Amino acid sequence: MKIESLYEYIVLAHYLNFTTAASNLHTSQPNLSKHISELEQELGVTLLRREKRLELTAAGTAFLEDAIQIHHLYKDATKRCREIDAYAVEELVIQEPYLMDAMSEILFKSVMRFRRSDPHVMTKYYSEKGKKSVELLEAGKVDIALTVDCNSIDWITKVSEKKNLIFFPVIREPLHVWLWERHPLASKQSITLEDLLQVPINMTATRSFDPMRFAVLDLFATTLGTRPNLQTYSSDTLNEFFMNTHDRNAVFLVSPAVASSPLLQMQHDMVALPLDDERARITSYFIFRADYQKKSIDHFLDTVERVVEEDVERSEASLYLGAIDGASMAGSRQSGAQV
Repeated sequence: MKIESLYEYIVLAHYLNFTTAASNLHTSQPNLSKHISELEQELGVTLLRREKRLELTAAGTAFLEDAIQIHHLYKDATKRCREIDAYAVEELVIQEPYLMDAMSEILFKSVMRFRRSDPHVMTKYYSEKGKKSVELLEAGKVDIALTVDCNSIDWITKVSEKKNLIFFPVIREPLHVWLWERHPLASKQSITLEDLLQVPINMTATRSFDPMRFAVLDLFATTLGTRPNLQTYSSDTLNEFFMNTHDRNAVFLVSPAVASSPLLQMQHDMVALPLDDERARITSYFIFRADYQKKSIDHFLDTVERVVEEDVERSEASLYLGAIDGASMAGSRQSGAQV
């Protein structure tokens, strides 16, 4: 189907006269009649009643609405492509999140909004099995990576200085404990880190999920001066990991969004309880190189700030962006590209 034929049909439907429509289209009446007949054959319907007076059929009336919409979309797409072609297109590659949580919601909403406001930037996600965030940045495979930590400010500061990276904190949330409903901890009024010292904690051993495992290790090391009893499993996906609930003595540590996910809630013999401990907080970060040159990174982070302010249902138990303690400890965006 040619876009020109659609436009010819729209004009003909307006005038309902082949001669007048052909004159306005700067073509001959036989050519216009031929094109409309070919369009009807392609669609397999009669669009016009060719009697004394030209009339649209019911199918012709319905098709006219779609033809107008398609023609407008085509014009908009053509204009957008030409505008993009006139500019130097920049590509922004973001690490794809490995689970659906509050951070991934902020990311996806920010990317959607950014694509609408910045059509001259080609934004895409990237994931590579077994690769950690910093490795992807150092290899130049992503411009913005994702990671988490549990108040390990010293570690982040060290990595930031050594690798010349900026850690941009987005959200800090309280941890939840997901456990069997008959687990001894499930009956407690509140659960603290000390309660978890002798309890097996299920963690995935897959390298893609290293940030969460290391965050939990650092949390216990910095707050209690000891190692937790981690029970690790090799799982290709988090769905597979969370289905591994055969050990009734073990627990999982998850964020509030993960705790409320359909995947966890469908297991009716399990419950999610908040870890009532101010030390048990998980912070999600964007990471990027301090010497970045792409202006789109600044634009994207500005979009994230607007999304958090306007488009996200914020939890009272969580902190966001500049409200996070130590938010300035991981470098400054001013060291990168200037807008």
